[in-house]
Amino acid sequence: MLSETFYADLDGRTDFILWGPKLELGIPAMDAQHRGLVDLANRLYREHRMGKRGDEARVAVAKLFEYADRHFVDEEAYFARFNVPALEEHRAAHAAFIARAKEFEERLAMGSSGEAAELLGFLDFWIKRHIGRDDRELLRIARRACIETEEFRGDCH
Repeated sequence: MLSETFYADLDGRTDFILWGPKLELGIPAMDAQHRGLVDLANRLYREHRMGKRGDEARVAVAKLFEYADRHFVDEEAYFARFNVPALEEHRAAHAAFIARAKEFEERLAMGSSGEAAELLGFLDFWIKRHIGRDDRELLRIARRACIETEEFRGDCH
């Protein structure tokens, strides 16, 4: 659950996840999707701070997770182009995210009051770790694999 300290640390900001170089990968389509995920997470945060609960919260959560699911398909297809061995582990991380998302959706649907705050903490951790670390590492491996192929023509983006 997000504590008052978490909120105080935001110092009045309207976004709790700031988009910036730590999350950018340098692939415009992927960065745009990641930015979309961050924007949706920030929207959920703003709605939570404004006291929106119930159906409004459930709609925002469903939209965020639907977007994430579509993004995961695109991201996995991108990395599959380079036959990256770590892709299966990456897919498993995406599947774990979706499973956790469904748990949050179910608990929100039952009217559990602290779920939105817990979800925001989960999203903050997951987005920063997954995009900032896991996606970046997979991209590094994919680029190396691309450059090492005989067919390399400079299209490793």
